[in-house]
Amino acid sequence: MLKTLVSALIVLPCSATALVAQAAARPAWAQAVDSVVARELARTGTPGAQLAVVVDGAVAYSTGYGVADHESGRPVNEKTIFRVGSVTKMFTAAALNQLATKGQLDLHAPISTYVTELAGKRIGQVSTHQLLTHSAGWLDNAVPYGRMGEGALGEVFREVTDTLLFTNPGSVISYSNPGYSMAGYVAEVASKKRFASIVNDEVLAPLGMTTATFKPLEAMVRDFSQGHVGPPNGEVSLVRPFTENTAQWAAGFLIASAGEIARFTIAMMNDGKLNGTQVLSAQTVKNLTTGHMTMPGNETSKYGYGLAIGTSGTDRTWQHGGSINGFDAQVTMFPDRKGAVIWIDNRSGAPMQPVLDFVAERALGITRPPTPALPAERVPTAAERGQIVGTYRMGQITVELAEQNGGLVLRQGPATLPVMLVGKDRLVASPPGAPKVTLVMVRGAGGRVEYLHQGLRSLARQ
Repeated sequence: MLKTLVSALIVLPCSATALVAQAAARPAWAQAVDSVVARELARTGTPGAQLAVVVDGAVAYSTGYGVADHESGRPVNEKTIFRVGSVTKMFTAAALNQLATKGQLDLHAPISTYVTELAGKRIGQVSTHQLLTHSAGWLDNAVPYGRMGEGALGEVFREVTDTLLFTNPGSVISYSNPGYSMAGYVAEVASKKRFASIVNDEVLAPLGMTTATFKPLEAMVRDFSQGHVGPPNGEVSLVRPFTENTAQWAAGFLIASAGEIARFTIAMMNDGKLNGTQVLSAQTVKNLTTGHMTMPGNETSKYGYGLAIGTSGTDRTWQHGGSINGFDAQVTMFPDRKGAVIWIDNRSGAPMQPVLDFVAERALGITRPPTPALPAERVPTAAERGQIVGTYRMGQITVELAEQNGGLVLRQGPATLPVMLVGKDRLVASPPGAPKVTLVMVRGAGGRVEYLHQGLRSLARQ
């Protein structure tokens, strides 16, 4: 029943008013895009979504599909706001860099300069720059429910200890939500303002993002979407209670619309200008879009501040995705063409990359290059096994690589999986009845493997 309902609602953009308003300027490719989106939302059982497309530095298309929540049947339109998960990080990074350009914050000073409770601790010696580039050596966790009230950020991050460190700062990139939350608290102390006010004053308000907010009590009196969860291709249910952890707002709790995020992308691709007004400093844009940390396994991609800096064929890309209980989001900018694709949906775990590739091709003429073929899998030699075997850990996650019967196995909890080597620096484990798992090895002196890396997260050799 859900799929039938959703299909009926998402064949075209939902708002009749929006259709009338867009009719005169409706792009030639819009109908094909709408058809592909409708098909994919129906296939995955995703209740609703939003799409905004920037072409030549202007919003060419902004619309909603489906329903904001499957219980009420409220339609999504171009103004509905969604949780955007880690897409938040580009806004957090922009706000901190705005403070830095005004001289209110030194991104390279130890964070204990601001959070004096951390003086004398190893954790206090990391810099805000390292937090924003995921190079601080902090472990990761994403806590969807936690303390509420704007004092929660300080309450939590004044109390952190060296147990958050899993390796030496500056050694490797490893994604850390707590790192971004700490960066948010550093900004609070430096500016003597609450985090949400900082982002609003430095980024959201100047960009005209008038409905974007971190505050659920503001979102609930606006047209906002609910998150949905459920098994693949099965019935969905609303996420209850509404996800909230004020102490991690800076890492992934912004609530916004695709159309408003499009305004951010336009300014980013125009050296901080929007409609001729300098709304972000050019230095902020440069800092966010400079590749600071190389991503293991992909030497052409680097992490800036809140953005992955890479290429798609011959086109440069700045992008970041997000996922939080019941919501997924993806923002991709193509700065050389002043184009962007912004997508948000309200069901977790339904990959929409083929849809976004289709939009980029039709609207911007960008074709994703084929994935290069990898070398064949092989059994690592004895010398290679000697460089690899060991225990690797990040927080409570522990993986052991061990020799067994002339080969290599991966042990995690009760599971023991055979492991093959691909090329020089990739390991492939094969769980029974599940997709293969690829781990990228990061080597140190003499070729010894020091880290295992997957999905921007690293495990350090013990």
